[in-house]
Amino acid sequence: MNKSALIFFHQSDKTVIGKRIDFLHLEIFSSPEFIQGLKEFSFQKVKKMELEIHKNELSHWYEITIMNISIRPGSLFIAVIASNITETVVTRSKIMENEAMYRSLFEYAPIPINEVDFSQIKQYFDELKKIGLEDIRFYLDQYPDELIKCCNLVKVRHINIKSKNDYLITGGDYYNVMKYLTPLFTKETMNNLKELFVSLYEGLDYFYFPSSVITSNGKFRYFSNYVSDASPNNDLSRIYISYLDVTEQKTLQLQLLQNNKDLIGVTEEVIAHDAEIKIQIDDLKNQHDDAQNRTILYTQLLDATHIPVIIFDSSMIITWASTEMARLMGYSDNDLYGKNIRILFPDTNGFKQFYQFIVHNESTGKYGEFSILHQSGISLPVLWLHVENITLSDGKKTYATIVQKINS
Repeated sequence: MNKSALIFFHQSDKTVIGKRIDFLHLEIFSSPEFIQGLKEFSFQKVKKMELEIHKNELSHWYEITIMNISIRPGSLFIAVIASNITETVVTRSKIMENEAMYRSLFEYAPIPINEVDFSQIKQYFDELKKIGLEDIRFYLDQYPDELIKCCNLVKVRHINIKSKNDYLITGGDYYNVMKYLTPLFTKETMNNLKELFVSLYEGLDYFYFPSSVITSNGKFRYFSNYVSDASPNNDLSRIYISYLDVTEQKTLQLQLLQNNKDLIGVTEEVIAHDAEIKIQIDDLKNQHDDAQNRTILYTQLLDATHIPVIIFDSSMIITWASTEMARLMGYSDNDLYGKNIRILFPDTNGFKQFYQFIVHNESTGKYGEFSILHQSGISLPVLWLHVENITLSDGKKTYATIVQKINS
């Protein structure tokens, strides 16, 4: 028994040479599993086993390796190696529990979710790069049939129960559902899909886009789509897409906008001669445009209640936060409303960096990594995705961001 083993088993002050290993009163080597392993041992192979030992009401796991060793020529002995793998076993168990929990959440989520494979699209884009095509967007614009080809390369791997109800028309063949849907997509949707494919290929791991289809009876259906890349090694083999049918909301919104447009047109025609009233009408139009913009923004975000979302104005005052955002920060649903967003940052420097990121980043779809402060005082690393900013009639802006927690 080497010095490391003597210390590990607290045998440094004892004589162990010549003793039966199962008489040393060591739980590991006295266990029935180990004794059976010795009986079944063959000098032609290495035997490994994992043993659970209970000490002080705690479980400890050890990996036992039994192998032959030649100490001197012409002789064979059995070497036994014990390694404490408690941390590895606990980690493995947690991974299995998390995987089971993920599958349960995926399968029974109240919104439709698809797990799809874009890896063939990545391979296709890689081939385009190899032959010297740098601008893939321009290439797909010039050759629309190639974009259709990309859509047909999408493979649906898994869908949850909620999504299965939507795909009954395909007879249960979910794998190639994109081949069925592609001819129904509007031109705007195809353009959005092009941006989705290229953006994911370029490294973006979250993407939102609206889509619409024309059904067989000529009616439009509208959807909000949220895409997240969970692929290993960025091979685009594991993409999650959740979508919400917003046809009813979109129809009501379009009807409301048309009614308002007609009403404003009639009102302007009747009172155009009165300059004072005309000014009031212009002001009402500005207010209407602001309300319309807010409606579009809040509708998109409210439809994504399963994602941490926060909206604030140019004074950094929080005007709305999703339930998931409040939970992420440790607050109740309405606790964040009216607060300065400064309270979400651990220090002034972090807030200043975030402020610079927002006010100087007019382009949407940009990421920034800034830690946030949980109500309990714990700092959490997160990614902030700048979803939208809207300039109101008074020149002030409203900002919307999505927060994605970074797993350690």
